Parts: sequence; structure tokens; C-alpha cells
Amino acid sequence: MKNALLILLVACSSGSGQRQAKGWADGIALGQAEDQDPDTHIVDVSLEARVAPRELRPGVVTELWTYDGQVPGPTLRVRRGDVLRVRFTNHLPAPTTIHWHGLRIDAAMDGSEMTQAPIQPGASFTYELTPPDAGTYWYHPHHDSSGQVGQGLYGALIVEDDEPPLGDEAVLVLSDASVKDDGTLRPPNDTGWFGDYFGREGNVLLVNGRVLPEIKTRTGAPERWRIINASRARFYELSVPDHVLEQVASDGGLLERPRAIGSLRLVPGERMDVVVTPKPEAASRTEVMWHDMDRYGIGYTRDPERLFVLVKSDLPPWSEPARSDAVMRDFSPLDVSTASTRRIELGEKAAGGTTVLAINGQAYSEALPIDAHVGTTEIWEIVNTTSYDHPFHLHGFSFQVLDTKNNLRAREWKDTVNVRGKSTLRFAVYFDDRPGMWMFHCHILDHAALGMMGMLHVIGHGDTHR
Repeated sequence: MKNALLILLVACSSGSGQRQAKGWADGIALGQAEDQDPDTHIVDVSLEARVAPRELRPGVVTELWTYDGQVPGPTLRVRRGDVLRVRFTNHLPAPTTIHWHGLRIDAAMDGSEMTQAPIQPGASFTYELTPPDAGTYWYHPHHDSSGQVGQGLYGALIVEDDEPPLGDEAVLVLSDASVKDDGTLRPPNDTGWFGDYFGREGNVLLVNGRVLPEIKTRTGAPERWRIINASRARFYELSVPDHVLEQVASDGGLLERPRAIGSLRLVPGERMDVVVTPKPEAASRTEVMWHDMDRYGIGYTRDPERLFVLVKSDLPPWSEPARSDAVMRDFSPLDVSTASTRRIELGEKAAGGTTVLAINGQAYSEALPIDAHVGTTEIWEIVNTTSYDHPFHLHGFSFQVLDTKNNLRAREWKDTVNVRGKSTLRFAVYFDDRPGMWMFHCHILDHAALGMMGMLHVIGHGDTHR
């Protein structure tokens, strides 16, 4: 899954002048973690979880759970194949962990309850990762995930390639918060079972922790947006009128070729990199709107809401062409000729006088791990028996979505994919030499807490027991 020869999608400036307006992304700028190791192949950072005040609405202070006092937490950047060492300290009033969403790393560093005891208040833990794949990833707790993500614990993790960046880029972390009129957060378990079943969406939409921020644009000048859906339950469809949109990367890094798209659609946990180019007819101010994706399939959608604003600069149009026809990544489909098929059924069950969510008829509290073996390829058939959507996330391994003929539906690597209500989705996954216990679950984090989570035991060579 390594990136091959990379041909730049976006032609970088070659001395012909500044492409974007100065400070074009200042309105959404994120904090960056400071590397404390002089070794160019090691990124060594300290990260602290603590409660801190943030002003989500003008003049209204909200106490949030933060990494280093920031929401989102500081962006972590490392080159593919280099070491990322995170010296983490928990100063929250509750235990926590960090899960590195999408990274193909050793199971011991995955941060789930299957591999790590929760880090207690006042305690520390050092995560050491060597990401093998360039791409856009993120980090968040995997202990009381819904509550802790909803209170502000999430951040971006960018794994860069050996090649230079594809021109001007910005990271956009999409999230929401449940805030009362006085600025206090609603309880993480607000509305109880009802909130678990339907998924909790906040009433304040945020981009990089800000309400309705601005990004500067220039006619004809492409911008690469690395977009992360860090909401615990909200689905996003974003419209960007009078702009050309080309998706260039998915969860697991670059696509084989750019893909023209009409809107931006991300389910919880999902990422995409998009090159956005303003057309000459684009207005001086373009409001990027959130649209309801009707994840419950009821045929009713809520009114759109403003998310952020694109402000066109007064610079003359950019005239250098983009290389959108370039091959970006060699992509070999997985060989599924001898792959076995595994059925994963997402459903509901009655338990104790109420309804819980389940995988293969078992809620997480009663489920046993399923076994796979290092060096094998499997086809997973995800069958959604409910009438509503579930974004399915597999820890530690990327997969290729298939159509009914076992061919690639799209040339991309995924780790989070939406499974529509009353539908079946198939993907191929290869279990490389990283044995251990891994999680898979619905990434509506409330659904995982209500039981839609399972365990995968990848058995190494010569290891036949748990």
C-alpha cells in the first residue's frame, strides 16, 4: 500500500507570483504540535488532555475537554515511515485513551480497550507509531468515545509523503457541540437511550473549533482541503456552488486518479482530500452549506445550515493550469480469487426490556472475538438489517470496497464506509503481519456504545490461541 511515483496534481508556483492571497487560511488555522527531537526521522511531541475554556460563540465561554487547551487538538505531522512518539498525560477528571483512527500500526498502540487499559487521571502513556501510509487521519479517545469526543477531544494527524505537498492546503476538522444558552455543554449522556439510539448531534456546527469561519480564495487557484468528519453522529453533505471539486484522496491516501464530484459527503470518522477551484462566476462570498443526508431514510431532511464562508480575494485570476489528469498513485486491486467470505450483520435485539444494537445478533457486552489469520485475504459482507445508515469502521486495516462481481467499486483504500439501511456492502481486506486484537464498529459513536461493536483477533504465524 505504498505510494508510487507521485505526479503533482496542482502545479505549484514557479516564480510567476503568489498563488493565494496572503493569509488565505488564517481564519481556520490550527495549532501545530512542536517536535522536540532533532532527529529528522523522529517526531517527538508532548500532548496533554485537560479541561479548558474556549469561546465557541462570541462572548460565551464553554468549558471543553481539550488536547493542549485546543479544540481541535494540535495537528500532528509526520512523514511516512518515520517515527511519531506522543508523550501523553491525562489531566482530565476521567480515564481516557487515544485511538489513531485509520493508521495501520501495531495493535498495542491502537488505543482501544482490547489493547490498552484506560489512562487514569494524572497518569501518562507514551504512544510510538510508525505510519506506513501517507494520508489524512485523526486521533480521538476510545474510552467513553461518544462522551469524550462530544466534549472536544479530537485532532488531525497528517502523514506526509516523501514528495512535496500538492500546493496550497488546509486541514478542515468538521464537528459539532451541544451547547446550552449559558455556554455550558449538555451532559454527554443527554437524553439517555434515545440519544444512544438516534445518535447525538450538537446544535453548534464547528469547523476547526470555530463557528462560520472564513477561507480566502482566488479565481482559478486550486486549494487542497484535507477534510475530517470528527462528529460523533452527524453526517455531512456540503455544497460549494460555482467551484470545481475534485476528490484526490480518501481514508487511506491518494486515489489512482482525481474524481470529479458535485458535493462533499462524509460520514462520521471518514476523510477526504478535495481540490477546490473557484470558477470565474463564483460570488465574492460563497456560503458553504451543510445539508442533511437523511441517514434514517425517512424521506424528510432538515433545512440547510451555514458551515463556513469562502471569500474571494481581489487578486487577478490564477492562470497556471492544474494537472488534474495526472496519474497520482499506482493501485493494485487485492486478489480475492481464493478469499473466504465473512458475513457481518448489523442489527437490533431486545435486551432487558429495551432495544440495543448488535453485530451478528450479539451486543458488544456479550460478543466473542472473530478470528482471522495473518497473510490471508477475506471478503467482508456487511449486511445492514436496520432501516437506517451505519458508518462501518475497521481498526488497523484498510480495505477495498467491491461491487457484486468482486471488482473494485472505486480505486481507493477505506477504513470507514457508510452502509445504507436495508443494504449490503462488500469489501476485501488483507491481514498483513500485525497480529493482535482489533475493533470494528459503527462510527456513530453512540451506536457503538449501544452495542454495535465487535472484536477481531488476527492470529499470527504459529499462534493458535487468544
